[in-house]
Amino acid sequence: MTAPGSRGIPSQIRLLELTAEASRAKPLGVPESPARTVASPSITTGAGIRPTAVEIDLDALAHNAQLIAGLTGTAVCAVVKADAYGHGAPAVARSLEAAGAVAGFAVSLVEEGVQLRDAGVRGPVLVMGPAQAGGGAEMVARALTPVVSAPGDLDELAAVARRRQARVAIHVKVDTGMSRLGVAPDELVALVTRAAALSLDVVGVMTHLANADVEDPARPDATTWAQLDAFDAAIAAVRATGAPVTTCHAANSSGAMMFPRARRDLVRVGLALYGNGHWASDAALRAPRRPALRFVTHVAQLRRVPAGARVGYGGLGVMTRDSLVAVLPVGYADGLPRRVTGAGQVLVAGRRCPLVGAVSMDIAIADVTALAGVAVGDEVVLLGPGSGRFGADHVTTAELAGWAGLSAYEVTCGISKRVPRLPA
Repeated sequence: MTAPGSRGIPSQIRLLELTAEASRAKPLGVPESPARTVASPSITTGAGIRPTAVEIDLDALAHNAQLIAGLTGTAVCAVVKADAYGHGAPAVARSLEAAGAVAGFAVSLVEEGVQLRDAGVRGPVLVMGPAQAGGGAEMVARALTPVVSAPGDLDELAAVARRRQARVAIHVKVDTGMSRLGVAPDELVALVTRAAALSLDVVGVMTHLANADVEDPARPDATTWAQLDAFDAAIAAVRATGAPVTTCHAANSSGAMMFPRARRDLVRVGLALYGNGHWASDAALRAPRRPALRFVTHVAQLRRVPAGARVGYGGLGVMTRDSLVAVLPVGYADGLPRRVTGAGQVLVAGRRCPLVGAVSMDIAIADVTALAGVAVGDEVVLLGPGSGRFGADHVTTAELAGWAGLSAYEVTCGISKRVPRLPA
């Protein structure tokens, strides 16, 4: 692991909630053992007791954001909801802000916005989710921008504006065809007019694209084009009310990468920002996007297993030869999906090896019979690039998702909190 700051990472960034100071404190009455020194699980040491971690390449995130901005010619809003898709939202946001790589951030929950402010993030933060009731005062106090997606969202914000005797800036989400969130187009003018009377300034108008990830932009009948036509009409209607709109945005990652008309004043990117997904427009980037996450562990034990032996719960793994297997200290409680059972692979010191038997809560088993000289302590990559004395390879998010029957989003979001996030 590299020391903080050695790769352009601000030294104050911590990817663990536990500070180094707290982790070094000894429990009352427990003497320090001279026989063994346990590394503090902090960003400084990058190690705990269990050798399983997620490594985050913060430089890759800034690199990806800059590539996307260059392609789209517009500002980039980093979507950092769901703990930055499992990458660690506070550190991701601080790093992107320090690099000047993005114009702001988007979250789903009020609590996620508060977490960013508590972490020292100062840039604009959009709160896009529908569960804002009870959080109006907190959003305004923390300079978070609410996204209004239903007429009833105005009332609490209006009460906050009255108490503070100040106008409150909001964005309004319009439902242009996804039928999930957003103000209906025929209710939009009435909502914006009422907002103005309640001291709420509509400074942004947004929508969300339902099918940009599955549609061909070359098809004129793509529903994305119909959504964008509806969005244009909505923007015109809002502007006609005299609302002080400064920002319009529609594009998610697929919209940003594939539908130029969707790019508007900013693009809201998550999947593309984290180096995942694949689009034809990747070829137009001045450099490849880089995955920002590696999920790694190390060989804890090696075991000889005879031919015919069954491995793991339910005896699902049947060894067809005398085999050597590696016990890995990672399981579905950490985010290695149980559903990769029978299909998953890992990189052991750079060489692909199959997982055998059922993935259990804390343990997975890999068949390493083909690796002469494999040893306890060898690095095992569950997701991301890996290299070692047996070769070099890359387990992609798409591969892991395919083995598990999941989406790329679910793979990284599913890596649990008990796995520390550390700088690459």
